[in-house]
Amino acid sequence: MPTVPPTAAPVPSGAPSAGPSAVREVEMKLLLDPRDLGRVPALPALREHADGDPVVRHLHTVYFDTPDLRLYANGVALRVRREDGRFIQTLKTVNSATSGDSAAVAVRKEWDWTIAGAEPDLTPLEAEGVAVLVPADARGALVPLFTTEFQRTTLLFRPDTLTAIELAVDEGRITAGNACAPISEVELELKAGRVGRLFDAALALQRSVPARIGTESKAEVGYRLVTGRLPTPVLPEPLGLSPVTTVAEAYRHIVRHCLRQLLANEACALAGGDVEGLHQMRVALRRLRTAIRLFRPLVGKPEACHAGDGIRWFIGQLGPAREWDVLLSNVIAPLAASDKAPDGLPALADAVRQARRAPAEDAVRAIQSPRCTGLILALGAWLEDGRWHSGADPALRAQLDRPMASLSGAWLAVQHAKAVKAGKDLSDRDGDEAGAARDRLRRRLRKLRYTVEFFRGLYAESATLPFIGALEAMLDALDADHDAAVARNLLRQLADEVPSHRSAADAAAKWLAKRTGKRRKQSADLWRAFRDMPAFWQA
Repeated sequence: MPTVPPTAAPVPSGAPSAGPSAVREVEMKLLLDPRDLGRVPALPALREHADGDPVVRHLHTVYFDTPDLRLYANGVALRVRREDGRFIQTLKTVNSATSGDSAAVAVRKEWDWTIAGAEPDLTPLEAEGVAVLVPADARGALVPLFTTEFQRTTLLFRPDTLTAIELAVDEGRITAGNACAPISEVELELKAGRVGRLFDAALALQRSVPARIGTESKAEVGYRLVTGRLPTPVLPEPLGLSPVTTVAEAYRHIVRHCLRQLLANEACALAGGDVEGLHQMRVALRRLRTAIRLFRPLVGKPEACHAGDGIRWFIGQLGPAREWDVLLSNVIAPLAASDKAPDGLPALADAVRQARRAPAEDAVRAIQSPRCTGLILALGAWLEDGRWHSGADPALRAQLDRPMASLSGAWLAVQHAKAVKAGKDLSDRDGDEAGAARDRLRRRLRKLRYTVEFFRGLYAESATLPFIGALEAMLDALDADHDAAVARNLLRQLADEVPSHRSAADAAAKWLAKRTGKRRKQSADLWRAFRDMPAFWQA
């Protein structure tokens, strides 16, 4: 289990040192209703382990960058904070976590200097290891961009003899020109101990006070206020498995990876500016469910997935809004841009947007719900605690300590065989039976694709790429068929509810059917190309 050593000693007052060592900060952020913030330091679950009394401070911080945001482009934020009559200059990475770090936990490096005044001191920024982050041509162009003003209540608590966690309750605001955003959050910083204890502490807090996981730092929110840009969707990052990765390490890495993708797209989904954020959250959940099922014979089922199957519930809450999004983006928008657009299409598009509103609100409520936060924290706590590994019986422990490459081929072969079997009788069916057969094949291929994505790093890229290309081409065609069927049902629903939309809905359905027919003619060739593709894990 990863542990964090005690933090480095604070930089003394006086002239700034030439090159202090970076401190590695490991923390988790929880967002709370401002009315609940005052309750947190007094919660029994925290107070019984407190090391001293809470300390209250008022902090004023100014963030500096060039007008074209070169520091932010370099992945760092520069700030000067007024604290207890002193000025502390800090250079901090926006997020230096790697794909192997725990989901929901931000890992950053920071350098601190005590300086003489409220303006940045450029001398320490010339130090080795720092200068590359703040280029010389940027130092002379620094200007204040935004400020944070908040009250911080800190409390150090020690849930066990090996763990120290600093709790910081922050309330205030971030201001950039005329734009501002509230600060109402709790930060849990791991000073010493196992990362899993952060999840335990967050769960204990969340059981007493409604909270959800925060995915953006104060600096990231401030830069968003400066630029006016909405959060963008985040695609899955490559997995870092290698031939020496054990089964246990692979499981931990894959589940972390799925949870990170889920959380990374939350801000985009809640902002509502790009519907792809919601879709990527559903992709992350499906990948997570596939990983848990794949490894279940060796590690068991996480406790968080027993009661009511939280992952299935969450996917179901996000699905309806996504269906309306697909109708808008895959049917309404391209039809409107064509010469086949019917007269009533703008009114139909407005009706689709109106129909989407309630499912979208349901999706937002689900994302912000205690059930969602509890699910992610419980999965993280279970994963990082590691008793599924350390407490396994000797036979299972031996399997978990084997190289992942010794098992991945057999697991891929099973998923591949199921997909091939599902596709054998596809051409012999018609009508509703054909639709059901295509959907079964689509689900099998999707599980295979996720499994391939998990383990592709264990094999030569020259072998995996052709297989992945054939798999994705077939799956994309089946996904398009499924989306078309859903779109036809939604169009029929709108026409039945509002007869004035029937003409445009029928025209859209006809246009969609023509496109589906053309695509179906290619399916047989796509299937043969996939079926006949050599299995790279057998090479």
